[in-house]
Amino acid sequence: MRPRNASPLLLLVIVASQSGCPADEGYASAAVFDRAVLHTVEITVDAAYLGQLATDDEARVPCSVVYDGEIVRGVGIRQKGNKLVDLSDKPSFSIKFDEFNEERELRGLKKILLNNGKQDPTFLREQIGAELHARAGMPAARVAHAVVKFNGVDKGIYVVTEAVDKRFLRNHFGRENDEGALYEGPCCGDFVHDIDAVELDRGEDAGAAALRALADVIRDAPDEQLAAQVSQRLDLDRFITTYALEALMGHWDGYSYRANNYYLYKNPADGRFVFLPHGMDRILVDVRFDTETPPVAVLPGRIREIPALEERFRAELARLAAEAWDEGALLAVVDQAAQVVGKASGGEATRADVSEFMTHVSALRRDLALRRALIDPAIVCGDGDVEGLETCDDGNTTGGDGCSARCRVEP
Repeated sequence: MRPRNASPLLLLVIVASQSGCPADEGYASAAVFDRAVLHTVEITVDAAYLGQLATDDEARVPCSVVYDGEIVRGVGIRQKGNKLVDLSDKPSFSIKFDEFNEERELRGLKKILLNNGKQDPTFLREQIGAELHARAGMPAARVAHAVVKFNGVDKGIYVVTEAVDKRFLRNHFGRENDEGALYEGPCCGDFVHDIDAVELDRGEDAGAAALRALADVIRDAPDEQLAAQVSQRLDLDRFITTYALEALMGHWDGYSYRANNYYLYKNPADGRFVFLPHGMDRILVDVRFDTETPPVAVLPGRIREIPALEERFRAELARLAAEAWDEGALLAVVDQAAQVVGKASGGEATRADVSEFMTHVSALRRDLALRRALIDPAIVCGDGDVEGLETCDDGNTTGGDGCSARCRVEP
């Protein structure tokens, strides 16, 4: 194992500066999320803190972390998730490198998340979600895979996920715009109905009044004024793209369909809020998820009720289906992961996870192909029956037959 001050990343940064690439946090941390590598993470927690780690999901305890051979000591760790898991099983972890010393970091990162993949035996759904967001030009956390050991015990394959924090905001919005207020939505509640449930994750609570004003507008603005009033407080174009992505991915556990797994960031560049996704480990679980499914959250619901906004949403669905949903690119993500994860070696837990991965990855490939067919805007439906995902049958092209552009091809 090599100490932090001997990291080969220094050479990478030197090359970057010579080639004109920015040697910033985003560049230095790229190696942590290299998808072509099966990373190794070793966590050591002193026996004195194991009891607290097992029973307290809020306060962090000290530990040391070795990431791909690079040691960071005095790190803060806690369990991550909706419920505590016995340490002898496979907990998810939140690791904060600067918890006890603000100077500590891992290649420019202050925090990472280790997700156990229990809800996603393919270990790939978050990565596919991140790929789709990137192809749509939208911010999303970077994702990679690792074999994790905890106090010397093999815990299997984990999904390493970038934290939505100041470094994330800096990389996506610029160094001059990384100090805005960041709010995390509760599970499962729409901030429009329950503004007090939204938690300030970082920054000063200077955005609270603006967030309340946004909620008021979303709830109360007349239909003819909604777009204009919301656009003063929220990047509405970005939100419509986010909503369309959730519909295409079948992200029923996101903001639009469950009022869950979302951040709201008040971008200092223009003072408007931006939605940021997370928790995409359930996308495509229901491969036949209907994009016509009524949303739960207020804003997407109002968008669907106002013809001009409905048209914008529908146009964005078609654009993303044609431009962002590149089946070849998504299958390349799956194939790369199969190469990386499939060669994992380790103890019993790792072998079990690799076996589970191999069992499910072929089905994921088939689901990606099926989903592409179901969302293809070029498909003309019509076979005489109304069933499956169809909202109507357009075999009869006579005007006034009750069908519209919403007619869906059945699977």
